[in-house]
Amino acid sequence: MGKRTVTVTGTGRAAVAPDVVRLDLRVGHDAPDVAAALAGASASISAVGTVVREQGVADADIRTRDAGVNQRWDNTGVAVGFTAQQSLAVTVRELAAVGRILESAAAAVGNALLVDQVRLDVADRSGGLREARDAAFADAKAKAEQYAVLSDALLGVVLGVAEAGAAPVGGGFKLAAMARDMAGGMPVEGGDLEIATSVTVTWELRRP
Repeated sequence: MGKRTVTVTGTGRAAVAPDVVRLDLRVGHDAPDVAAALAGASASISAVGTVVREQGVADADIRTRDAGVNQRWDNTGVAVGFTAQQSLAVTVRELAAVGRILESAAAAVGNALLVDQVRLDVADRSGGLREARDAAFADAKAKAEQYAVLSDALLGVVLGVAEAGAAPVGGGFKLAAMARDMAGGMPVEGGDLEIATSVTVTWELRRP
């Protein structure tokens, strides 16, 4: 007879205080040809990068996310030009500076600026992850103990552990409006952010 086992999945959460904001900023430029579209988008994203740095964001906290160009058509299906887009990922370590950064970027490039996402995050998740893992394992063990009792058995040694992953829960929102329309008075409240994880654990079941 094979070894008796029980496998369960536990979940755990930990509340942490967000200390950074992740911004995904994008610019677009329309032009009759590819070269002009790319040049316009490049100039706009450079201007955004400049004002972001002027607001105290370090070079290490600014990175290019992606860039691309697409052809445009009018309502009749006739090609009318090209649209180039470039985007930046910006990490803001002073929550109160987010509104100023968006306002300055919008002033620099106008409605060419779009804000794809504003997301609260934690620069160092290690403490929250440890707490969430402790809670997830405790949850898994409580379930396994219940199943052991229902099976007239005792929990033995752990035979396997697999983490399904961990990620912040909540703290993000997308802004569909043009940046010029919302940037000036936009407050960002820190509040609490949850880090969640799950773990699957297999125990040996022993005879009482």
